[in-house]
Amino acid sequence: MKLASKSTVTTSLLALSLVLSACSSDGNDPMADAEAAFAENDFRGARIYLMSALKEDTADPAANLLYGKTLLRLGDGVGAEAALKKLSGNAEYEAEVKSLMAHALLLRNMPERALALTDNPDPENANLAYWVKAQALLALDREEEAVAALSDGLAAAPNDPGLLALRGNYEVDRRNISAARRTAALALKHDPENLDALLLSGQLALMRQDLPAAKATFGKSLELYPDSITPLFSVAAVDADLGNAKDAKASLKRILELAPGHPMALFLMARIAFNDGDIDRAHDLAQGAGEALDDVPGAALLRGEIAYLQGNHEQAIERLRKFLVGMPGHVQGTTVLGSALAAVGNEIEAYELVKPAAQRANATPQLLALAARLGKLQNDPLAAGFESRAQVPEGRNDIALKMTDAGQAIANKQWSKAESIYADLRASGLDGNAIVMNNSALVQLELDNKSEAVRFARAAFALTPDDPNVLDTLGWTLLQSGQDKTEALKLLRQASSRAPGNLEIRWHLANALAANGKVADAKRVIASLKAFASADQQAQIDKLLARL
Repeated sequence: MKLASKSTVTTSLLALSLVLSACSSDGNDPMADAEAAFAENDFRGARIYLMSALKEDTADPAANLLYGKTLLRLGDGVGAEAALKKLSGNAEYEAEVKSLMAHALLLRNMPERALALTDNPDPENANLAYWVKAQALLALDREEEAVAALSDGLAAAPNDPGLLALRGNYEVDRRNISAARRTAALALKHDPENLDALLLSGQLALMRQDLPAAKATFGKSLELYPDSITPLFSVAAVDADLGNAKDAKASLKRILELAPGHPMALFLMARIAFNDGDIDRAHDLAQGAGEALDDVPGAALLRGEIAYLQGNHEQAIERLRKFLVGMPGHVQGTTVLGSALAAVGNEIEAYELVKPAAQRANATPQLLALAARLGKLQNDPLAAGFESRAQVPEGRNDIALKMTDAGQAIANKQWSKAESIYADLRASGLDGNAIVMNNSALVQLELDNKSEAVRFARAAFALTPDDPNVLDTLGWTLLQSGQDKTEALKLLRQASSRAPGNLEIRWHLANALAANGKVADAKRVIASLKAFASADQQAQIDKLLARL
C-alpha cells in the first residue's frame, strides 16, 4: 500500500523537463510579480520572476524562500534544496525551512533524511511535517508508523485538506470507498481548491464510473493548477475512456511538450492505439517508455496483451504472471494469461488459473467463456454453469449501460431507481448474475425489505461462495435482518480474512462480534478503525462502544 501524493510524484517528471533560462520581469518589481504569480498557482511564471529577482540579490532571504516553495510545487527537490540552503542560520525562517527542506529531500527520494527533519515540528508548520513524515515512512515500508503519523497529524489539524486527502487515498487503497468519499468531501469543504483533494474526488468519480463528473473535477484542478501534469493527464485519461480520442491525444501531446518522454503519457497513447487496433504502434509507444513503466500495473497488463496478440505467447505469459503477483484475481489479466497458457498447450494450468476467477461475481463473459471451454476439456461439471453465465440474454445489448446506471444510482443513494433497474435485469434473465443479485440485496436492505435482501444475498452466495464482497453482503443482511447472528459472524469472519484491508467489512465484523457477545474481540476490531473514521463514522463507533 502506498499513500504517495499522486500530484507530487507525477509533477516531479514535469520539473525534469523545465528549461531553467533566466528571464526578465515584465514589471518593475519581480518579487511582487512572483508573489502574485505564486498566489495564482502560476508556478512557472513565479519561477521566472524569482530568477530575475535573485539575479539582483542572490542572498535575498524572502526571494529564496519563495523560490524554494515554488520549486517544491514544480516537483524540483534538487533546486528547492539549493534555494533553502541559502537560508541556513536565518532565525526568522528556520522553523519553516525545516519542514520545507524535509519535503525537498522527500522529492529527492531521500526518505531517511526527510524523516529526520520531521520530529518536533514548529506548530505553524506541523501539517506539512506530518504529511512528509507519513510519506517518508511509507517509502521506507514502515506502514504502521506511517498510519500513526497520519493519525497524529489529523488529531492536531483535523481540517487540514492535505492530510485529509492523504487519508482519503489510504481509504481508497483499503477499498473503503464510502469513507474515502466522505473524506474527500470534507477536504474540499475546508479548501475547495486543494489539488490533492480535487484529484482524490476525481479518482472517486472514476471508481463509481461517473466519467463526466471525473472530467469536470479534473478540469477544475487543471484550471487552478495549469503547471501540474497530473490533472492534464487525468483529463486525457477520462477523454480516452469517454471515447474522445482526439481530445485525449491533444492533452497527451501537450504533456509531451512539457515533459518529453513522459512515460505515463506514452503509456496512455499506447493504450489508445491498442484500442484502435494498431497493435504495432501500441507496441512501439509502450517500448518508448522504457523501464519507467515496469512498476505500473496497467502498463504491464498492456504489454502482456500486446505480446499475446502478436503471437509472443511465452513473453505474454512471463509478463502477465508478474502482473498477477501484484494484482491477484485481476479479471482481464487472468483472461489473457489463461488464453496464452492454453495457446501453448497448458490447458490444465490455464483452467486452474481461470476457474476460481470464473466463480467470482465480477467474472466477465469472456472469462466465463474461456473457463467453460477449458472446463469441458477437463470434464468439469462446473463448465456448464460457466457457459450459462457467459450468455447475454437475447435482445439485451444494453446490459453494460444498465449496470453502470444502477451503480450510479447506488452511489447517489437513489435506492428506488436502483431497484427498478435491477428488477429489469433480473427479469431479463440475469438472476444468475452474482453482481446483479448481490447489489439487489444491498438495495433491498436500504429499502428496509430485509427478507428480500437476504433472499437475493443467498442467491449471490450460491453463485460465488468465495467472493469476500458477497460473503460480506450475506453476513450483513443476516445481521441487520436479525435472522441468524451466528451465521452472520461466520460469514463476516470469512469475508474479512479474504479482504483484510476492507474497512467496511471490518466494521460489519465488529457489529457481528458485538451481537454475539464477543465484546473484547469487537473492541479490538473497532480500535483498528477509529484512526480513520470520519465524523459520521466516529458517531457510529461511539454508539456501538456505548452499547458494549
